[in-house]
Amino acid sequence: MARVFISHATPDVAIATLIRDWLGTDHETFLEVHPEDGIQVGEAWRERLHDELRKADAVVCVVSEASIASSWCTAEVAIADALGCLLLPVQLEGVIHPLIRHLNHIPHTTAREHLEKALRQFDAGGRKLAKDQEPFPGLDAFTTSLSAVFFGRDQETRALARKVRRGPGLLTVVGPSGCGKSSLVKAGLLAQLADDPRWLVMPPWLPGNDPLDALSRAVRKTAERVGHDWSLQEARDRLVLDGLHGVAQELVDEDRRLLITIDQAEELFTRADEKDRQVLANLLREGLGDRVRVIATLRSEFLDDLRTLPELAGVHIGSYVLAPLAREVLNIVITGPAKVAGLKVHPELVAQLVEDTASGEALPLLAFTLQHLAMNVPRGGTLSSERYEHLGGVHGALAQHADDVLDGAVSETGLGKEELLSRLAMLAALDHTGLPTRKRVNLAQLDETAQKALEVFVRHRLLTANGDKQGRWIGVAHEALFTEWRPLRNAIDERQIGLRAAQSVELDASQWIEGARADHLLLNEDTFAAIEPLVSDDDLSPDARRYLATSRVRIHALQRQRRHERRRTTSWLAVFLVAAVGAAGLAAFQWHTASAQRDAATARALVAQAQVVRNSAPQLALRLRIAAHALAPSPDTELADAARACAVASGGLSRHEWQQHLPGLAYRDTCARQEN
Repeated sequence: MARVFISHATPDVAIATLIRDWLGTDHETFLEVHPEDGIQVGEAWRERLHDELRKADAVVCVVSEASIASSWCTAEVAIADALGCLLLPVQLEGVIHPLIRHLNHIPHTTAREHLEKALRQFDAGGRKLAKDQEPFPGLDAFTTSLSAVFFGRDQETRALARKVRRGPGLLTVVGPSGCGKSSLVKAGLLAQLADDPRWLVMPPWLPGNDPLDALSRAVRKTAERVGHDWSLQEARDRLVLDGLHGVAQELVDEDRRLLITIDQAEELFTRADEKDRQVLANLLREGLGDRVRVIATLRSEFLDDLRTLPELAGVHIGSYVLAPLAREVLNIVITGPAKVAGLKVHPELVAQLVEDTASGEALPLLAFTLQHLAMNVPRGGTLSSERYEHLGGVHGALAQHADDVLDGAVSETGLGKEELLSRLAMLAALDHTGLPTRKRVNLAQLDETAQKALEVFVRHRLLTANGDKQGRWIGVAHEALFTEWRPLRNAIDERQIGLRAAQSVELDASQWIEGARADHLLLNEDTFAAIEPLVSDDDLSPDARRYLATSRVRIHALQRQRRHERRRTTSWLAVFLVAAVGAAGLAAFQWHTASAQRDAATARALVAQAQVVRNSAPQLALRLRIAAHALAPSPDTELADAARACAVASGGLSRHEWQQHLPGLAYRDTCARQEN
């Protein structure tokens, strides 16, 4: 239900009141002179008018000579146009308002039907459910084509549309995974703006590994819609050479705005590398302005990463926080799409579904259950309570279906369940709270058997697949598969150590990039040795892989430096050792020489004394010479002559002493010869 502001001059109050009566209670209509919800006596009327204008989705302008002459009415039209409100000019006496002459003016005599139709289209996004189109998308996000069955988010859609229309810069839709961010933007916001002639809505795109390529593809499709036959390469070249601002000038004139939608913008950090991220951020910064608006869906934990990108410095980055659906709107979420599709749902089943869903956190499970309840039910048919029980209820339907698909994949591929589950677990990463979250994997990285197995899950809508120039990418349709299907949850738990290690590397890598890639922020040798065996490249973003590789190079460089320093130290130690040994040898030689000289001097003194007592005490002389010879053997200490000079030598030496000191002479021989 749209919020409608009626702008009029005082002379035209009767027509304005009539228009309010036409719109009745189908819309929240503000008319300042209305006695119930208009401006009251004593109220600050300027502030109230400004506040109501800011809240309005649509402004009905009663155009007359009096309103054009009124400065306040002119200001209301200008403000509404600047805020991006849906302007609906109602013409009196053929007058055209100069500020909005590019818009079709409806004569007041036929205005009722036109106004009601325009506002109905605004509320419903102007879409109808195509023939044979399913009213419930299951685990997939709602798309623009499903806007007619997108219920429960009317208030959020209006609030988001007001922010987009009024706010310059980049607007992010943030919230926990699975709360419906993509559905709100695609089936709510984009559907509402798609038929607005003042907006050119670019198809939503995912950044992937090459954000520039993804943006180029969206630009090419948008250019085709406005009559430009651009090839993909031409679209890319224009972005590189002319920038986003130049491309926008080619696509929209001064009366239109270009809306660019980035879905799952966290891929800028989980899949794109730093260089590609910088290229896109620079394009966005230079392109944002009056003609260009950008909206991005983003998981909450990546908002700070986006806001701190240096390339987006100075860009206003707003946020719209999306909460899970409230329990009280679950009824319309069930019955609304069913009614559009011509299906009946018994009140008892509705009550059971609401009770089993309990809150908006389980909305993906409800959507999946409704999709399977409605399968093959023709228009006019009834959703069956018996089938609901057979499916296993809201919390059992997904797990039971996944079990059946797993059995089918085993039969088709010949792979075991454990192996298949391990492959599926590769599609999970951990968020900042440690809970599993989805990631996309390039099928080319998997072997042919694994590809065939995962395609089975794609056919049964448990996985999604899409392609770009890098290849075909695959991921889970929703994180609910991780939490509700126990076999897969167990397989992910077995990879917890590796996933947590990868999460740690991701955090360190982001700090490294924020810290200008300083070496001291790289992993040290011990931490690297502990982490590297635990992580797989498939679990890391390009930035984290580069961080790990840079840490490895740094560690190897430090190891080489240490080896070089050890070799240099060893060489110097060897030199010092040789020098020390030489010095010690020299000292020993000098000490030995000095000792020998001292011994020789002592020996000479002993020989001299022996000479003195040779005749008086031949035995003492012999012993002195023996002592001298022991100290320093030399010709001067020769013992034989002394022994021959000793007439009674044998009496002075024992046989043992004789043999020890005079082995060359027979015992008593000298004395005997001397006696003869």
